[in-house]
Amino acid sequence: MRPTVSILLGSGFSIPEELPGVRQLNQRLSKIDESEILIHSDQRAIFLNGQEDLNRWSRWDERIFMQEFLEFYNVEVLKDGETFHYETFYDFYSGYLHSNENKELIEKCYKAFNDKHFKGGDDNRDCYNRVSDFNRSFNQLLASQLHKSKYFEDVSYGNYPPYDPFIGFLRELLKTSDVKVHTLNHDLFFDFMGHHHVDLWQHFSDGYKLEGSPFYGTVSYDFNQNTKLPVVTKTYHVKLEHFIDKFDTPLCLFKLHGSVFNTIVYTPEPDQKRIRLKDNYAVSQFVMEINDPMTGEPCFRSLWDEVAPDFLSGTTNKTRFYTGDPYYSNLFKHFEKNLTASELLVVIGYGFQDSGINKYLEKYYLLNGRHMIVIDPYKPKTELIDKYKANYIPKCVTQVPYQEYLSLIPDKLKEATA
Repeated sequence: MRPTVSILLGSGFSIPEELPGVRQLNQRLSKIDESEILIHSDQRAIFLNGQEDLNRWSRWDERIFMQEFLEFYNVEVLKDGETFHYETFYDFYSGYLHSNENKELIEKCYKAFNDKHFKGGDDNRDCYNRVSDFNRSFNQLLASQLHKSKYFEDVSYGNYPPYDPFIGFLRELLKTSDVKVHTLNHDLFFDFMGHHHVDLWQHFSDGYKLEGSPFYGTVSYDFNQNTKLPVVTKTYHVKLEHFIDKFDTPLCLFKLHGSVFNTIVYTPEPDQKRIRLKDNYAVSQFVMEINDPMTGEPCFRSLWDEVAPDFLSGTTNKTRFYTGDPYYSNLFKHFEKNLTASELLVVIGYGFQDSGINKYLEKYYLLNGRHMIVIDPYKPKTELIDKYKANYIPKCVTQVPYQEYLSLIPDKLKEATA
C-alpha cells in the first residue's frame, strides 16, 4: 500500500495567484453602494464593472437594503476599535436566520429601513425574508471576487510560475505516495491546477464526475462569426459534473468549506433529492434528463436550485456544518481518515483561526506523534506549532525553492521513492 501525505491549504496559498485574501475581501465587502451592484430577476447578484443595468427598478429594495444593512452594522454593531470582518459579520446575521440571535438589533435595522422606504410597513418581505435575500446576494458577491475567467477555460499548461516548485513537490510525492489535499478556500485555483496541469491532471480527482451525469446547464450564446450576417442567439445544454463521493486517484482534493463553483439542485418529485453540481460558465438554468413516467421516453425536467453558491462562511457558523450537514460531515470523515493515515502533514497559508479544523489536526494527527510542516510568511498565532515541535518555514508557498521542498520529504518516503 502506498503511503499517504496530507496537505492543508488556507487563503495564503492563493494570494500569489492574485486572488484576494481576507483583508482585501473585508475592504471590498464592508461597504457596498446600491449603485454598484445588480440583482437580476433570476436572483443573481453581481458587481457592475462597466455593464449597464437597463432596469434599475428591478429589485431596487434588495440593493438598498444591502447598502443600509452594512452601514447599520458598521455604525451600530461594531464597537470602537473594531473593524469589519466578513466572517464575523456573517455570524452576526446568520445567527438570526438560524436561531433568532441578535433579533433586537436586526429588527431595529429592518424597521428603520421600512420607515424610510415603505412608510413604516412592507407587506412583501418580513424581517427574516429580507435578511435571507441579503444573505443570498452577499454570498454571490463574495463568490464573484474569487473567480477568474481562465478557470473556465478548457486548456492545459506545462508550467505555472511562480508555483512550479510546489507543483514539482507534488510531482515527486506522487511517484510513490497518495496525496490528499484539503483546502479551506472557496476559490477555484487548485481545482484548475489539478484539472489542467500537464503533470497533475491524470492523477487528479475531487469527488465529482462528468461521465454518466444526467444533469445539464442551459447556456445561451450570440453567434456572429461574420459581421455581414445578423447575430444568431443559440440555446444549448452543457453536461455538468455531479458529486459522487469518489476519490480514487493518487491526487485528491477535498474542499472542506465548499466552493464558489458548487450549486445545490433538487431533483423532480417525488424523490426531491438534494444534489451538488459544478456550475459552468454562463449557465442560467439547470435541467435533468429522466425517463418520462408516462411514456418512458427520455426528456428534460427543470430543476429548482438554491441560486447562491454552496460554501461555508463565518467564524463559528461554519463549524456546525462539520458534523450537522450530511455533505460536509462526509468530507470531514474523509479529513479524519486521511489525517489518521498520513505519514506527513504540510500546512500552507492557513492561520489556524478555525478551532474546529485545529481539533481535527490535533486529535487525528498531532497526538499520534507525527510531524507537521507549516509554510507561512507570518507565523500563525497557535500553540500547535511549538507544542508539537512543527517545522515552521517563514516563507510564502512560492518562495520555497524546489530543492527545499524536496528536503521536506521524510526519509521513509524517500526510501519508498528509491
